[in-house]
Amino acid sequence: MMRTRLHISGLLLLLVFLTACGSGGEESEANSDEPIQARVLTVPEELTTEQISTLQVKVTQGDHKVDEAKKVTFAWGRKGEEPSDHKPSQKQGNGLYSIQHTFDEAGSYEVVAIVEANGQKKEVKKEIEVEEPND
Repeated sequence: MMRTRLHISGLLLLLVFLTACGSGGEESEANSDEPIQARVLTVPEELTTEQISTLQVKVTQGDHKVDEAKKVTFAWGRKGEEPSDHKPSQKQGNGLYSIQHTFDEAGSYEVVAIVEANGQKKEVKKEIEVEEPND
């Protein structure tokens, strides 16, 4: 009788332990089902020719910043044309990935950030204006 109670108690304890371990995995799988979001930023916001500019993309998934993206690439070109320049980004932390670039000519450009993270792929575009510097 005592031995049976010990076996039942042991099995219940094991069941509780396995249930607790399993619920954490389900929660992380649910988070990975959320779509990734990305937003292109420029630093400084107003760009001029012959100035080193930083192109950034902020990557999130739900309320979480994505710091372990598989691949983040930037492409850019004149507005209305296919992007002709491509460059892989560098991870900055807090969901930010960036490159530095100097635009040689003033005009309207389209910047595209291509993000691959958590089994998903996302492309986001931003139109930017590059002006001649004011002397």
